[in-house]
Amino acid sequence: MTTRALTMLNTAGDVTIIWEADSDDAMEAIIAEKMKAGCSFFIIEPRFGGLAAPARKPLKDAADARKHRALAIPDEDLSAFVGAGAGALTTTPNVPAKTVRRAKTAKEAAQTETVGVQARRGG
Repeated sequence: MTTRALTMLNTAGDVTIIWEADSDDAMEAIIAEKMKAGCSFFIIEPRFGGLAAPARKPLKDAADARKHRALAIPDEDLSAFVGAGAGALTTTPNVPAKTVRRAKTAKEAAQTETVGVQARRGG
């Protein structure tokens, strides 16, 4: 199995999302929109070694959902992707990312491990 992962670098810190192959189309759509907005995606050498998405535990009490709401993903698209159960947030690996090449299409970026960066902005 090829691990799918996206580490999105942004002004609020790095966010790493992992997902299974059945969510490729949804992630491809997100990446395509970000590419249109000027973001670049770089395919990197695998850093996860086959890491699967963490198992989800069902809530036993609705109050538990409110109690543990400390995490916010600073990207609306990725937040919706994870919120819909299509992927999972995970710790960004401590291993340095080694770029293989720039992704040419959203499809290839959605089927590999990538690092996304926002477009340069002048000040």
